Amino acid sequence: MQLVLSWPVRVLLIALVIFSLFVDSAGYVYRAANHLPLTGTVDSSQMPPNFSWWPFNSGNIYIHQGLDLQGGSHLELQLTDIPSGRTKGEVQAIAVSVFQKRLNSLGVNEPLVQPEGTDRVVVELAGVTSARAVEVIGKTAHLDFVTWAKDSKATAVGQAQAGYKPQLTGLGSDQVSGATSGLDQNGLQYQVNLSFNSDGSSQFSKLTTDAVNTCPGDAATTDCATRHIAIFEDLTKDDIANWAAVESTVALPIAQGGKLLTNPQIIQPIAGGTAAITGNFTQATANDLAVEINSGALPANVKVLSSTDVGASLGADSVKRSIAAGLVGLLIVVIFMISYYRLPGFLASVALLVYGGIVLALFKTVPVTMTLAGLAGFILSVGMAVDANVLIFERFKEEMRAGRTVGAAVDAAVRRAWPAIRDSNTSTLITCVVLAFASTGSVKGFAITLGIGVVVSLVSSIIVTHNLLAIVLNQGGGFRNARLLGVQRGA
Repeated sequence: MQLVLSWPVRVLLIALVIFSLFVDSAGYVYRAANHLPLTGTVDSSQMPPNFSWWPFNSGNIYIHQGLDLQGGSHLELQLTDIPSGRTKGEVQAIAVSVFQKRLNSLGVNEPLVQPEGTDRVVVELAGVTSARAVEVIGKTAHLDFVTWAKDSKATAVGQAQAGYKPQLTGLGSDQVSGATSGLDQNGLQYQVNLSFNSDGSSQFSKLTTDAVNTCPGDAATTDCATRHIAIFEDLTKDDIANWAAVESTVALPIAQGGKLLTNPQIIQPIAGGTAAITGNFTQATANDLAVEINSGALPANVKVLSSTDVGASLGADSVKRSIAAGLVGLLIVVIFMISYYRLPGFLASVALLVYGGIVLALFKTVPVTMTLAGLAGFILSVGMAVDANVLIFERFKEEMRAGRTVGAAVDAAVRRAWPAIRDSNTSTLITCVVLAFASTGSVKGFAITLGIGVVVSLVSSIIVTHNLLAIVLNQGGGFRNARLLGVQRGA
């Protein structure tokens, strides 16, 4: 009897294997293509592997390491100056959401952002220094468009003229619908481009019109303070009251003063619903500001209670030992499967290698941040993949002892073992889904890696193992020998 295989299934299987081979070897392909050493560390600016045509994860293909493997930062933040009319819990929830949006926009891997108490937030970031973390998430990032009012006591500050102080116009972040960073029209300097909603567009049009009318004349020869509209970040009423004391040309510490981003002269009224923030931006600072604006302004000021750089809890030597332990464990499983199940055990071991390659490829593609808990989930899923093969092979032995032909025994074994495999894996998947949505941090990482592993293990045990058995046993001859198949009829 010939085992009948589905060609679409074979094509899918081959595609998965090719996909996993490319993704898992992408690091070596990238190193070889860029004439880098195939082993050892290289300049961080040259890694990780990046392929512009790769549709996932911005072209990056590598294992994302978590805080315990890679190190990073741990911050404890306190929300201060809670606005009247809002509860601490409400402000805390908004702050957590804003932090998460900023970190996700910057591509930080699996950040931990969780509330603590009623007015605090704990943040843990892998691969990000505490200084960089404070810079990204610590700003309230509220924009204010201001005009200039005469005040004889006001001194010249940064781009502002003496004798004038800022006055709020009511136009700010709430009317900004989006922000992007990029080069100016001359392609020389980075700027942040703003888009207003309908209310903001009409307000900005009126502000620019009034600015031109307060100081009419040719913009090339006329330069007066009232024809300028400034954009401030995190400007407070205290800053305005104490204007001469504000060092607006530099970025000040959190909750200690506003920053004057730009103070351009208005050449003509602007009615298009857009504006640009220009200044001494680099690509990184322009992108940071755009991210902060898009993620929303924090509803309160932020005070950093503690910021700590965290070293990896596993050193490079410990990681190597963990990998070695995993390989030894896998080798023992392979030896057991081959010695007990003979040819089917060998094919199951091949399927297990295919399973491992596909799972690692998915971890790099999704991407999944690998932590110690995630490693535990992956190892547990390997055991479940072996367990499914054991169920199939024991059924296969029973069918052979009952007098079935090899082909019929294989099909019957897969068909009859499937309900038990399906039910056990489904219950595990349900648990993974609950943990993934109801938990955070390492527990969530464990659930995600285990869930991916369980799904792929079903493909490995049912499709890969079944197809390998079919391919080999269809060859006939000695491959169908009962002793080679680990079966003694009548035993």
